[in-house]
Amino acid sequence: MNYAVITACLNSAKTIERSIDSVLKQEILPYEYIFVDGGSKDETLQRIRDKENNFKNSFKIINQIEKTGITGAWNMALEKITSDIIFILNSDDWYEKDTAKQVMDCFEKNKNAGIVLTSVNFHNPENNSTYIRHNRNFGFFPFLMPVLHPGCFVRQNVYEKYGFYNDKYKISADYDFFYRVYTSGVEFCEIRKALVNMELGGTAGRNRGLARMETREIARKYCNLTALPEIAYYLRTLTGR
Repeated sequence: MNYAVITACLNSAKTIERSIDSVLKQEILPYEYIFVDGGSKDETLQRIRDKENNFKNSFKIINQIEKTGITGAWNMALEKITSDIIFILNSDDWYEKDTAKQVMDCFEKNKNAGIVLTSVNFHNPENNSTYIRHNRNFGFFPFLMPVLHPGCFVRQNVYEKYGFYNDKYKISADYDFFYRVYTSGVEFCEIRKALVNMELGGTAGRNRGLARMETREIARKYCNLTALPEIAYYLRTLTGR
């Protein structure tokens, strides 16, 4: 069993090396490493190419000509991957040194699991603080995204069976995907340990209004109790979340 890493990037020169180096530190290196670049104007591509010789297996850079955002970037990479397990690593996130081993061991021990979840360290660069977030109970799905996407690792056959990310959604495509596979009966397995590091200040945080609208629309599709998504939307609007 092997794994692939997907990284979408755009003008990520300040953080991309940290992401790549965290992959290089893994005891088990990826069989495929695919970067999808949205048209970087800084030194992002050069930083990536400087690391290429460290990987013995497949190493690709894809130029995202059509600007379909991060969702489109993920889908472009997923179309080309042949590995068993898919890791999605954002260009400003990074792994703990034993992430790959722990995740792959979990898949080995849980043959029926389609998705492995881990907790995530959140880093706030404004005050240099760090805190751990764990995945919530799946009962929260009608209200919000209960799983932490940076800490989600997916078997390729889940994507093959249930489809990729819906690029209709600019912010909440991951919520749509995980809600979809959850309602379809895909089995999740959790490692309650922070194996991924995420820096605060991402796209979702800067576009809360759009995120709320997309989340409500998605929850309406999958939730049998139609009032719940409306209540959730009202509460998030009221609290500014």
